[in-house]
Amino acid sequence: MTSLRPIAAATLTLFALLAVLSSQAAPPAEEGRCELRVATGPRGKVYEKLFADMRSVCGDQVALCAVPSEGGLQNLSLLAASQADVGLAQLDTVDTMKDGDESVRRLQAVIPLHANLLHVLSLTAGSQVGATMLFGKPVPGTSRTVLVRNYEDLRGLRVAAVGSAQLMGRTLDRQFGYKIEFDNADSDEQALEMLRAGKVQAVFTTVGWPSPAISRLRDDAFTLVRFEQKPPPPYQVITRNYQNLGALNHPFLAVPNLLLSPPYKAGGTYFKRVATLQRCLVKHLDSLQEGGFHPGWKEVREADQTFGVQMFPGAAAQTAAATAPARRK
Repeated sequence: MTSLRPIAAATLTLFALLAVLSSQAAPPAEEGRCELRVATGPRGKVYEKLFADMRSVCGDQVALCAVPSEGGLQNLSLLAASQADVGLAQLDTVDTMKDGDESVRRLQAVIPLHANLLHVLSLTAGSQVGATMLFGKPVPGTSRTVLVRNYEDLRGLRVAAVGSAQLMGRTLDRQFGYKIEFDNADSDEQALEMLRAGKVQAVFTTVGWPSPAISRLRDDAFTLVRFEQKPPPPYQVITRNYQNLGALNHPFLAVPNLLLSPPYKAGGTYFKRVATLQRCLVKHLDSLQEGGFHPGWKEVREADQTFGVQMFPGAAAQTAAATAPARRK
């Protein structure tokens, strides 16, 4: 994943700003007893749904409360600023930021999670580009219509990127050299409005499948853009369906997620709490995959597959302590 590191310096300032903002105005955790604050993501998106599953299965063993955020990038800053005790983030975001921040470099993986998919949306009818502007308005007849159907069609165009897609998109552009121009958006809704208004020609947003927001869109207005390039590590291409957009066996760029924890002192209060959560999730992984929980759990193949991130040692340490022979008096 060395190819991701050159942009770490460029994003360090953004990460530092997020840390300051998070420490000054972190979203309030839920009321009631709380033993672990979990940095999740936007309300209604997959991170929040996975958190709800965790609390449903393990909440009687360790009290969990959600710290809503804009996604994985802000979750890293919440962890760095001690505004959350554990948090969810994409692997590529962690790898990009760890060279610029010691606290990110030291994070440990509690358990691997589903893959986030890069959802690229364009207008079905196409976008107008290249218009001559006069007094701030396009001159009729001077623009051309571009149809964005494949990732390669984005060459030289402008994209609105949301959350972790802001880093992912720029990383990919360094790899492929398409000279895409990126505008950051605060939410999917803002990005789609920029697309409708003609300010951008596509939207980048990363989320697990299926995305409730994407599932509400219709193919008469929006098109999912196909990703058919050979991706650089740690990315891969997987296929998923969105019948509402006429996208069947649609190729998406995917990257794994992790539940992350700082390296708490062995035997300390927070070490024990995270270890309890880790042990509970591993023990109930089959139930999470087979019950009425989010389908993202089905993507977890091995509980110790952490993609090069050091594993949080809590569950193993507790197991070893419990099975160790009693000392002789």
